[in-house]
Amino acid sequence: MNLDDFRAMAGAGQFDLALQAAQKIEDALDRSLALSDIAKAMAEAGQIDRALQVAQEIEDARYRSWALSDIAKAMAETGQFDLALQVAQKIEDAWRRSSALGDIAEAMAKAGQTEQANETFQLALQVAQKIEDALARSLALMDIAVAMVKTVQIDLALQVAQKIEDALARSLVLMDIAVAMAEAGQFDLVLQAAQKIIEDARYHSSVFFAIAVATAEAGQFDLALQAAQKIKGASARSRALTEIAEAMAKAGQFDLAIKVAEMIDDLVKRIRVQLTIDLMHLMAAKGEAGKGEAEKQGEGETGKR
Repeated sequence: MNLDDFRAMAGAGQFDLALQAAQKIEDALDRSLALSDIAKAMAEAGQIDRALQVAQEIEDARYRSWALSDIAKAMAETGQFDLALQVAQKIEDAWRRSSALGDIAEAMAKAGQTEQANETFQLALQVAQKIEDALARSLALMDIAVAMVKTVQIDLALQVAQKIEDALARSLVLMDIAVAMAEAGQFDLVLQAAQKIIEDARYHSSVFFAIAVATAEAGQFDLALQAAQKIKGASARSRALTEIAEAMAKAGQFDLAIKVAEMIDDLVKRIRVQLTIDLMHLMAAKGEAGKGEAEKQGEGETGKR
């Protein structure tokens, strides 16, 4: 029986069978991983007490930390914040503990308990910043920043992002922040935030692509074009301009969409986008013509009466 079998049994709620099979696994590490998955499934099914019992049976500290983190998150999602915090404090692995605290804070914020959420976010940050390994510390801070973004605490997320040492982790967080800013209407701050945090040129394209797409979808076409022009990679820039041109066409701005399409470096993509815009324009024109004809017929019927 492999790990997928244990997950399938646990996912189907066959916890007793899954436990019996897991306890027969000879390798301690494999047994710990299987028990961790079972504890997670139990927690998600609302069987918190049983999940905690199983977690205590896990020999490997790392997998025990994973299980307790999943249990704490499940508790928080059902509003059991105090108990979730108690479980989180028992997590041995600092990264998993800070991540669990971030999940709890996110659940608190979504439940409207803003003050308690901010306090818990601060606890998560304190744990993360004490992690000695630089990469693990960056990943822990990334988890916290992402949780903050999900609760639209964008200013706090930006502050945390600035503390992330790993360039890739920082850029991934920034992409989430950029999208959240666009969705929250903070368009004037998006490019400013990107330019302030990103230092490694390797990640410019992916971040500014995310900004271009997010702002285009929000109808902020000037800002989207500014972001697209900052993309250094020709392929990524062409994809961004494609997204912007199509968003403009959907908004009925066909002339502008054609102009943007002409800026696409990739010839095949440029032709494809131009054809798409022409088709959308034609369909829109037919729709207007049909609407006008229907209105005329309606007026004629009214006149007959």
